[in-house]
Amino acid sequence: MDIYSNEYLVVSSIIFLAALTHSITGFGFSIVAMSFLPRIVGLHTSVPLVTLVTIVGNSIIWYYYRRGSSFKAVGRLTIASLIATPIGIYFLDLIPETIALKGLGILIVSYVLYDWFDLTLPKLKSQIWAYLFGGISGILNGAYTINGPPLIVYANCRHWTPEEFKGNLTALFFFSSVLAAIAHGWQGNITISVWKFAIYSLPAFSVGLWLGIIFSNKLNPIIFRRITLALLLIAGARLLI
Repeated sequence: MDIYSNEYLVVSSIIFLAALTHSITGFGFSIVAMSFLPRIVGLHTSVPLVTLVTIVGNSIIWYYYRRGSSFKAVGRLTIASLIATPIGIYFLDLIPETIALKGLGILIVSYVLYDWFDLTLPKLKSQIWAYLFGGISGILNGAYTINGPPLIVYANCRHWTPEEFKGNLTALFFFSSVLAAIAHGWQGNITISVWKFAIYSLPAFSVGLWLGIIFSNKLNPIIFRRITLALLLIAGARLLI
């Protein structure tokens, strides 16, 4: 049977894997989902779909790791991200999908290489960097719903603890996802088809999130992360090809 003959089943499987990854590591839902979904349902369906689902996921993960969250740490990042998100949504409607997919592939492969080689970065002391990384994150959030890579780089430069990492990033992800969903609705990008995929994927999403929380204390997160990165590298290469 052709894998594309049942789009809802394939989309649900991708959402499950993305939710499992996010629940274990505290990030990565959009990166995993957007590595595979555009080839199944197209970029203009994938972006608002992932935006809707991430609102639920980020709110749950944020609550779970709320003790590690600090508005002082993410305030500037959040402001810059919220301001820049509509710019990314404008780019989504402006740039042809074939070119956008190539850009998405480059972004995914670059992130994998950065993470895989565990590059050492300088500590960013000036608060100006928060506005810069937050702005880049917002543009990527609006265009691809992948706002994580610049924030992960920033968090590593600031030497956040694992608890701060998960609590702070999911808080920012939640607010940026809500704004992106409003903007996509305003632009007419959230269609009936998007709502159908989102509703159909909720059970798989819930199971992935639940299993991730259970496994996060039992599985070796480093091994799981390496496997995930390998899958993302293949997916990113496919988008480029």
